[in-house]
Amino acid sequence: MDWEKIWIDHWKEIYIYVFLRVRHQQEAEDLTQETFIRAIRTEERYTEESVNISALLKTIARNLIIDKWRKKQRMEDPLELEPDQLLEDQGKDLGKLLEQKEQVDYALSLLKEEQRIIIVLRLLQGHSIKETAAVLGKSENYVKVTQFRAIQRIKDLMKKQFLEEASQ
Repeated sequence: MDWEKIWIDHWKEIYIYVFLRVRHQQEAEDLTQETFIRAIRTEERYTEESVNISALLKTIARNLIIDKWRKKQRMEDPLELEPDQLLEDQGKDLGKLLEQKEQVDYALSLLKEEQRIIIVLRLLQGHSIKETAAVLGKSENYVKVTQFRAIQRIKDLMKKQFLEEASQ
């Protein structure tokens, strides 16, 4: 198998797949790299004709993510930490932080996949429009328009949900 060509053709797809699940740039980069290393190590199991490379890489990435989550859960149980350890130095209320995280996760779940990717890269990771466009292989205008539409979609859907809940 030509792993250099496979890397060039699939690294963005796998990085985005991983990042959307771990939501941390460095961790996503590490897991993407490890995905390709594992695929290369097990190369003898597959022939180019018999395997969908994209599906293989996503399966390896998913398994790495699951392994990482399991390892984290065994190493640190947040319920065992002291309440002071859970609060940020600025004195923010833990409940408020958890509520904000849930709201962000819910808002992201309302979006189409490409909108979600752009919002995560731009607003949560802090990438510039130019950097986001480069990662996605799209124009800067496309990123701007999609970001605007994603934010508008979140506002509209949440407003609609609020009105439905208020009328009940």
